[in-house]
Amino acid sequence: MVVFQEIVCLSWNSPEDPDRAVKTLLQESFSTSACSYVTFTPVEASSINMILNGGDSDNMPVAPSGFSILPDGLTGDEVSLVTIVFQILDSAASPMCFPAHSVYSMYKVITETAKAITAGVVDPYNMG
Repeated sequence: MVVFQEIVCLSWNSPEDPDRAVKTLLQESFSTSACSYVTFTPVEASSINMILNGGDSDNMPVAPSGFSILPDGLTGDEVSLVTIVFQILDSAASPMCFPAHSVYSMYKVITETAKAITAGVVDPYNMG
């Protein structure tokens, strides 16, 4: 069985202030012949620095999101089940109501992610 696992920290800087990180994502990917998944979470640069300096990683707040791809063993066809999960914090939302702009933003994130996953699975060399 071939197993592929990778843990990556991605960070990019603000064009206006190159010394300030705009986003930092901690990502893990795993793949075998039975399944594949990618999980990621946005993290604060200060949290990463704390851990790199020997701090306790249990104190780092995370809201992981990601997707998994599992073969559908029921049909015998070459089809897969894709599960996408996002944890999104929205300060404008309440337990009883999500603002329309928040719902639209979540819809866009989910549909664009599904399109990118499909493109990567169908033709991983033509993700353009």
